Parts: sequence; structure tokens; C-alpha cells
Amino acid sequence: MSSPSELQVLIARTAEEVRAIQELRYRVLVEGMGRNVAFADRQAKRVDDPSDRGALHIYLTHSGRTAAAVRVIAGPLADMPALARERLPMGEFSGLVDPTVSLTEHLVVDPEVPDSRLTRLLMSAAYKIATAKKSVFDFTHATASEIALLERLGYRRLGASFEDESGGMRTPMVLPTGDLGHMAQVKSPFQSIARTLDHDAEAVSWFRRTFPEAVDNAHPAAMDEEAFWSMLTRKLNQVPHHGVPLLVGLEYRDACSFLKLATVVGCVEDQKIVAKGDVGNELYVLLSGAVDVRDGTRRVASFGRGAIFGEMAYLNAAPRTADVIATEPSELLILTQDTMQKAMDKMPAVAARILHNLSLILVERLHETTTRYVKSSNQQAAA
Repeated sequence: MSSPSELQVLIARTAEEVRAIQELRYRVLVEGMGRNVAFADRQAKRVDDPSDRGALHIYLTHSGRTAAAVRVIAGPLADMPALARERLPMGEFSGLVDPTVSLTEHLVVDPEVPDSRLTRLLMSAAYKIATAKKSVFDFTHATASEIALLERLGYRRLGASFEDESGGMRTPMVLPTGDLGHMAQVKSPFQSIARTLDHDAEAVSWFRRTFPEAVDNAHPAAMDEEAFWSMLTRKLNQVPHHGVPLLVGLEYRDACSFLKLATVVGCVEDQKIVAKGDVGNELYVLLSGAVDVRDGTRRVASFGRGAIFGEMAYLNAAPRTADVIATEPSELLILTQDTMQKAMDKMPAVAARILHNLSLILVERLHETTTRYVKSSNQQAAA
């Protein structure tokens, strides 16, 4: 890990600095993750969003290299970018009188810079700027792998998830910037900053009254073992370490400790969960509902409650080979490579069992694919 002197958090003040941030977006999102990003200039190799002109860009250098960036737009609710107001539940905050809000988005981190502090430092700087602009609510949207991190910072999920330009699923989230109680509960690194500021207590009270479901929707990291296990058992209608092939052979507490590293998200019917060609590192356990795996218009497979999918990308961050679309309202438990890395560090025997189970699942699916191929070949030969 690098020394503190190698890291610098800066605000872009020149066109050249903004261009370097836009080029980082292109390297990470387009070249690295294979996403079909809006406003991507493939000739200039940068992502030049028109809303960049009115934003504050925060970036972090690692040994002189631009390693991470995020942008913040702060101001009256009505002045937020039209696309953000369309996708995020900003309209539901019009009950407040002329609120100043902020939008923190376009978070990108160079995966080649091996420093786990980058995102925390960058988001803390964004929080400082948002609160300096008197923002009472900070909006953002997260990929499946980002939700748990943002929840630990103090953000709450609010509103239906949506499909972005690249076909990926994103979840709207909001942070009441003065909710010190919730920050303390989740041990947010924003606490030390928040305690030094004057906050609008009425805005926090209004949020709690208006969105009780967001306030009450505890995420796995904040649940005790019994509450979390009860939730999974209820959704799966069976004991999770018996009903989910990924967890076979694990003891109750081991399975629970591993799954508490995960994230639970909901999606609506016809929502695309996984996009073909996208580079992801998430594995999905279907807690409720059903999904189809499709290659174009051809249905490759269907899965129901308790099934897992996305295991190949989970193991090696490979491009997705097909779309996965919810065929009814569904809930998903999501595991990432970061989940596995933490498990390998903290509970190596459990991680070894999970990887063993994954290998068995892959062998079974390979056998099914081979059997279908042989059967099809024999039918064609007979014809």
C-alpha cells in the first residue's frame, strides 16, 4: 500500500485536468469494463458529458497519476441535470421549500492502482464539497458492487432501480447530509466531518417522516446474524445453506458470516440485470422471482428461486456472455470479488468451500451444455 504522501485529493481547475478525468472514465468504463457509455468519444478516447461544464470535479492522484475521480453538482433541486431528475426520485423532495441538493456521480477508480483507500478518500472529499455548498441531500446511483460501500458511508436506497445506457442495473441512493445518527449506526467515515458542521435538523426529520421504508430498510452489514438469517430463510422459503448450492456444506454461522458481506437488491419485471459484453465481477443468488438468460432473442436458460448466475464473471471478471432479464419482480443477493477477497482474508476455510462449490456448479453446467450439444448434433445427423 502506498504512503499518504503519494496520495493527493485535488479539485480540477483547468480544462487539462478535466480532460484527464474524462480520459480516466474512458479507460475504466469503456476499455476496461466494455460499457456502452453515453457521450463516449472513441476517437479522443474520453467520456465528455455535457453536464461536466457546470460540475466540480474531484480527483485523486497516486504518485502523480490520476487514479480516481468523481463529480459533484450542487444547487437548487430544479437546476439538477434533467437526466438525473428523470432517473432519481428527486421529484419526491419537492415537498421541501427550495432545498439545496447535490448530485455525486461518475465515480471511477483505476483498477491498476492498488490502494483500498481511494474511494473512501474521494467520497469524503465529495461530501465536504456538497456540505460546503449547503446541500441537505446528496443523490447518487450505484452499480450492484457499489451499493454496500455507499450504504456504509450513510447513503440509503430510494426508488426503483433503472437500466443505464450500457444495459447495467443501477440503484438510486440518497444521503441526508446531516443525519448524524444514521452515520454513527453504520460507522460512516463522514462522521468526523459532519460533527464539525451546522446541519438542517428539520430536513433530516422530514426525510424520516416521508420515507420510513428507506429508514427501516436495514442492509446486511447493519443486521445481527439472527435477523439476517431470518430474512434469507423467509425469502428462500428454506434454510439458505441447504437451499443455495453455493453454500452447501457450510455451518450455519459460517454461511451467515459469508453472506453478510453481500448486498440484496430488488428489480422489476423485464429489467435487465446483466448486459451481454459488460465486464462485471458479481455473482447473483435469486432470492425470489425468476430470470431468463438470453442471447439476443434466443432464450438460453431460465432460473428460479435459489439459483445462482454470473459465476464466471465472479471468478475472473470476464465479459458477460448473455443478457439476464427478470421475468417477474425479483430480489437478488449479490456477491462480488471483493466479497471473496474479504472472505479469503478473514475466513479462508469458508472461502475454500465456496470456491469448491462453485467448481461443482460449473462442472454441472458444463455437463448440461455438453449434453444439449451432443443431443442437438445427433438429431441433426439423424435428419
